[in-house]
Amino acid sequence: MRNLAVIGYPIEHSLSPILHNQIYKALKIKVYSRKIAVDPKDLPEFVRSNTDCLYNVTIPHKEKIINLLKSTDMDAEEIGAVNCVSNLKGYNTDWIGFKKSIYKSDVEIENKDCVIIGSGGAARAIAYALIKSNCNSIAIINRSNKRKKNLINWISKFGNYNSTINQGDIIINCTPLGMWPNIKDKPVYSGKISTKQIVIDTIYNPYETSFLQFAKNSGAKVISGLDMFIEQGLASINIWEKNNITQNISTKNIKKILKAKLC
Repeated sequence: MRNLAVIGYPIEHSLSPILHNQIYKALKIKVYSRKIAVDPKDLPEFVRSNTDCLYNVTIPHKEKIINLLKSTDMDAEEIGAVNCVSNLKGYNTDWIGFKKSIYKSDVEIENKDCVIIGSGGAARAIAYALIKSNCNSIAIINRSNKRKKNLINWISKFGNYNSTINQGDIIINCTPLGMWPNIKDKPVYSGKISTKQIVIDTIYNPYETSFLQFAKNSGAKVISGLDMFIEQGLASINIWEKNNITQNISTKNIKKILKAKLC
């Protein structure tokens, strides 16, 4: 039986163990998956004590864990954030999850002007996916000017994508604002939202955040983070199993089960 985990702080909101169990159930492989609350000060000790473990990583550890691992793959190294660990090697499947979920939602990113709210590990992964999908530009909105500038400088490495216009075709919330249990919170967005825009939240619990509800009421097409969550989980399991083992799995029932567990 495989032992899996997801680490973060807080971790109560995570449905990763349910996702792991449902995917492996479809694969007819027995697993045990659990949530582990790891205080930031205890992260080095956790990594040292779990050298042969398979686990996902969520906030606030995605960036800080990199220097504690033996190695990272090319994408995680480029992004500067890890959400999947296999035997002390770090990977980033967030960008894969985002890209696949957007494709399944029939959203075209190529030549689109995009706005990212946030500047942490999730924001970097989303920016990476947008660049890989040939977007036209990326504007960053963030409360911390220092972190915003760091992300802008990082994006500049890939070409002339940076923009100061926050009225994009696609708006993506990459902050935890609105995540359960603080479901009334939402990120600050000063631009107008209209029927011509697509608004995406990387949060999956609740399924429709306050930010998405606001955008939906303004006429925009909205996309929950649940599909991205499922797709990054599938990509993580492909890494743990060392092959594309999940390629034929239907996610319809998995999504139904996860939605029933959301607040």
